[in-house]
Amino acid sequence: MKKLISIILTLVMLVPAVSLADLPDISDLSYDELVQLKDKINLAIWSSEEWQEVEVPAGTYQIGVDIPAGHWTLRVAAKHDSFNVFYFDVLDEFGKSVGYGSKLLSNQIATADFSPFGAIPITEIDIDMKDGWYLYLGGSTLFTTYAGKPDLGFKKGE
Repeated sequence: MKKLISIILTLVMLVPAVSLADLPDISDLSYDELVQLKDKINLAIWSSEEWQEVEVPAGTYQIGVDIPAGHWTLRVAAKHDSFNVFYFDVLDEFGKSVGYGSKLLSNQIATADFSPFGAIPITEIDIDMKDGWYLYLGGSTLFTTYAGKPDLGFKKGE
């Protein structure tokens, strides 16, 4: 079984997936084998040349100038912290925050251990950032290359 997983992992890393028909059939793998394969694929993604993790300090940044455009996952960098993140298209007159009439995406992100009033915090967000837009970070933020939606663990219907 380890050989099969190694072969699949090698194929995933070496052969670009042109279509789903080109992927190996994994339908006969057990649940535990699939979890092992998923973990190995995540490790391969994280060690690929395209993977990045960058810490960006609090401030206002222009996408395409300060931060590369693209799909990013954002998390709080410090322990036991929480702050706002704004993604918007128009700067205010001071060039520091959201301008009047701006399109806006607003989220508060926090570390998992930050739980005021017993609320469950949002620990990460993903944003597909476009050139020319702006990003306000209320605190030091870890940017990582977006690697797809998290697996929520629900069983898939047949």
